[in-house]
Order: sequence, then C-alpha cells, then structure tokens
Amino acid sequence: MKKFTLLISLLSLLMLAACGSSNNNENTNGNSDNIPNMVEVEIKLPEEIEPNEEVKIEALVTQGDEHVEDANEVTFEVWKQGQEADHEMLEADNDGKGVYSITKTFEEEGFYYVVAHTTARDMHVMPRVEVTVGNPDPSKHEEDDHNHKHGEEGHSHDHETHEKTDHDDHHSHGHEHENTLHMTLQHAKTVKANQETTLSTELKQEETPFTGANVRFEIWHEDSEKHEFIDAEEKSDGLYEAKATMNESGLHYVQIHVEKDELHEHQMEELEVQ
Repeated sequence: MKKFTLLISLLSLLMLAACGSSNNNENTNGNSDNIPNMVEVEIKLPEEIEPNEEVKIEALVTQGDEHVEDANEVTFEVWKQGQEADHEMLEADNDGKGVYSITKTFEEEGFYYVVAHTTARDMHVMPRVEVTVGNPDPSKHEEDDHNHKHGEEGHSHDHETHEKTDHDDHHSHGHEHENTLHMTLQHAKTVKANQETTLSTELKQEETPFTGANVRFEIWHEDSEKHEFIDAEEKSDGLYEAKATMNESGLHYVQIHVEKDELHEHQMEELEVQ
C-alpha cells in the first residue's frame, strides 16, 4: 500500500513539473512576440477656420489602446504654403488623457501645413496635415493631395531601430513616387560646440542626382525643445550644403527635409557634438 501511494505521489509531481514547464515555455514565447505598439498621433482641427480667429489645434497621442500622457515633447510646426522659409514652432500644452494642444490665430487666408513633432517612448512621430483658412483661390493650391486634407497617417521613428538600419529610414508625403529618394548626411569627422560646421546631403534617385529641390536641415539637441531650421544651397548637382553652429555639446538630431513639386521627404540622422 505504501509503495502504491508513493508511486501516485511521484506521478503527481511529474505532472505538475510538466505543466509548469509548459506554462514557462508559453510565457517565454509570449514575451518574445510582445513587440511594443507604435506611438500614433492624430491631429485634430476645427472643420472650418477663418482668418484672425483663434482656434485650438490638438494632437491625440496613443500607443495601442493607451493614451500617452508622458510624451517627452509635442511641438507644432506651422507654415503657409509658399512661405517655406517662415516656419513657426509652437510648444504644446499637456491637457491630459493623451491630448496636447496649442491655440493659434491664422492672420491670412490660404493653405497651411501643420506638423505635430512628437517624441514619446523612444519614438519620434511627425504627422502632417493641410489646413485651409478662409476661402483661398483654389488655383493657388500647389498640391492636389487628398491625403494631406485634415488627416494623414503619422510615421514613427524608433531611435534604436533607426541606428540598426544605418539611418536609411525616410518617408514621403504626398503622391507615391516610383523611384526612392536616397539621402545621406555628411559633416566633419569632429563637430565642436560653438564652432561653425558644414552640413551637407547628397540626394540621388536611382543613382541620378536629384536637383532643384528645396532642402532644409532641422536641428535640435536631445534635451532641448527648440528646433532650428537652416536652408541649404545646392552647390552641385544633387549636393546641398548649409552652415550650422551647435551651441551645446552632446547628441543632436538632424532632420533632412526635401521638397520638390508634390514630393516632401524627410530623414532623421544623429550628430554627436563635442
């Protein structure tokens, strides 16, 4: 009888151990497939906006089903179509429940662009929408792209993934283009704070220099909310250069903006300043 009882006890222990092992394997597999959801940003605007009328512009930041209330930065970039050199950067207030907002008064009617630069949970998202203020002349509208009209999917940049892919991560806004635009950031081997340096980018489309584009460098320190925009000059076919001075040492981000006709692409790079 004792032997029979001991045998049952041993079998019970073996079954419990097998179940535990199975559960551990399931948990391990579940964790390996537990890829974080991308941070998403939705820009919300009034349906109609009139000149000289104060309006509220909101960005709803989410990750999966969760409202992101701890974003590192949400800054709205606003500019009028045709005034590419005059961009306004407005830091958003955290209204809670994943909503970040600004108030803005558009002084002139026309077509505007709004970009919500959002940094949250090691990702950088910058969706862009087009805004119509008043009743501007449709013939002055430079783009015919319904994707920009009051809503466009944002693009996420995971900084760690960005490093692993050697910064070959750029996105186009507007119509899809058959040929991918390749861009590379070039600078001196050593960049020092408070010293002028030359930033350049070489643009190619299927090994052909991409000429006649409007190129700007957007630069900011990792711990700063201030973004600086510098226009680049085309020095030779497809090669664009600009002078820049970083006032602080440490990691900087450089976003290359390229616009030509209906194409608007951007690529983010990292720059260490000594």
